[in-house]
This record gives sequence, C-alpha cells and structure tokens, in this order.
Amino acid sequence: MIENNKVEYTESEYIEKLVSLFRALQKNFSDYFVEKTEQFGFSGSQLFSILAIYKNPEINIQELSKLLNLSKSTVSGIVDRLVDQGVIIREIPEENRRTVKLSLSQDFSKKFNVVEIRNEFFADIAKNASIDDLKEVVRGLEKFQELIDKSKK
Repeated sequence: MIENNKVEYTESEYIEKLVSLFRALQKNFSDYFVEKTEQFGFSGSQLFSILAIYKNPEINIQELSKLLNLSKSTVSGIVDRLVDQGVIIREIPEENRRTVKLSLSQDFSKKFNVVEIRNEFFADIAKNASIDDLKEVVRGLEKFQELIDKSKK
C-alpha cells in the first residue's frame, strides 16, 4: 500500500520486518561486541560479568547468574578465570560463611575504568550519529520496551 509517497506495510509485514531487523541487530551487535572485548583481553561473558559486578558490588554467584541469564556453573567458570587473572576477588562474609561475595580487585580498578570501557562500546557507534539520530533510536527502543512490558501483563 502506498500512501503520500510512503510505503505502508500490513501488520504481518511489519512483524516480519521487526523480526528480520531484530535478528540482524543481534548478530551485528554481537560481532561488534566480540571485536571490542578482544581489545581489552576479555571474552564477552567476562566483560558482562565485570560490568555487572561493578554495578552490583558484593553480588554473589547465584545473583550474578540470574542477572546474566547464564547457568550457575557457567558463571562459576567465568568467575574462576577472572579470579585467576586478578580481576575479581571472592570474599566470604563473617556473618554468613556459606555465601561468597564478588568484587573487582583494586589492581583491576586502578588499571581499567569500567565506565569508560562500557561507554567506549557505544561511543564508536554514536560518533556516526547526530543528536537527533540518537534521540530517535532511544525513543524507538523505549517504545519497544514499553510494548514488551505491556505484552507481559
């Protein structure tokens, strides 16, 4: 259907377009993320774990696995490697010796600015966009989130 020189789609065509765009976006972002994480010497899962621990100091492995939507054994393996690299510290609180709290090591925090690492991922993308482009993307993503939230009810 053409209306005012603009192509209009049926609902099913919009849904198909949405699915196609979402898949392409997921793949492209994943490829981009892998490329960027390699610059810092971490895997994507390791970097997501580092960012999550930064935002949630003293998180435990079970909470981290929920946050990352990964199995507890997968997260344990990621944490083990990061502990071996001196990135993460495991602490056992005196008040509850059955739990392990995770935090970033002081050495890692001195060497890397976690906020800058996170921001650098999007800065390279944003450098090619105008402020209006960024506003439009944010509005679209907010609307998409709103639609997802409504479908949960």
